[in-house]
Amino acid sequence: MKSKPGRPSPKRQHYVSQVLLKQFSGVTNGEEGICQIEVVDGRTIDPKPSKSMGFEWHMFKHKGEWMEKLWQEVEGPMGHVNSILANGRPEDVEPHKIAVTDFIALHFARSLETKRIHRDSYEKMERQTRANREMQLKLAAIRYPMLDLALAPSVLDSMSEAVLEPIQAQEAMGSPFQEFVESAFARTRQQLSNYSLSIRPALSGTEYLLGDCPAVGVARGMNPRRRPPLFEAKALIMPLSTQFVAFVYPRDSEDPDFSVDPTDREEVLAINQGQIAQAHKRVFYRPGSGHQMTARTYLGLGQVSAG
Repeated sequence: MKSKPGRPSPKRQHYVSQVLLKQFSGVTNGEEGICQIEVVDGRTIDPKPSKSMGFEWHMFKHKGEWMEKLWQEVEGPMGHVNSILANGRPEDVEPHKIAVTDFIALHFARSLETKRIHRDSYEKMERQTRANREMQLKLAAIRYPMLDLALAPSVLDSMSEAVLEPIQAQEAMGSPFQEFVESAFARTRQQLSNYSLSIRPALSGTEYLLGDCPAVGVARGMNPRRRPPLFEAKALIMPLSTQFVAFVYPRDSEDPDFSVDPTDREEVLAINQGQIAQAHKRVFYRPGSGHQMTARTYLGLGQVSAG
């Protein structure tokens, strides 16, 4: 009897969960969707359903199905939290704090920013390996004890390749990145379980938008376009819907104020600017919210271009 072939790994993997994206959906021309704007060139994209955004093809090439299952387990409890918020009862979220902090931890770890950090770390290691002549000399002396290395300098370059080859093979398979994200999620999840949670409503007549790295970290003197490491952040901030945002912060700290611009007193606008600043590719917002202009103004972009 032939065994059934294993299911292929998921191809379309969301770094912003559909559970979160759906909270920024609206109806345009009788169809439900979410608006997007490119943060690089300001190109706007017609409203699309949540499944068509916030993903990369084969983001996790290694253990893709396992990662998807883990994310689904974390995303599931947020359905009840979203119902509580939709009914305008943020005070009732406290018993579900762990569900919310896990959801934030998921987006802190499974993000384009985490992918950038991993990629930069790998590229730095590769540069250092290629430049480490002392290590190459030692390896070459062991591998070729009778060779006059002064007459065969190309051997040193081959030593770098010998060191990097298995690492490059692992990177191509995707296992170091998958393990990096899984570890980051576990550490962040544990730390946030001991944090305080604050749910803040948007001011009347305003609403939140969502960046593609939605768990925004803030720290004193921060560069708003770079998320600080968790241990340096005074808070993590993530919109849960157009009307509510979650703050998680160390229990021994006061409920923090937040502003990207110290002269800006409007917190909703400041939080939205933080989402735009730390986005890598796109910002998402409800059709009819007017946030296309919010994003373009913050990014210093000119007239609207459709796409």
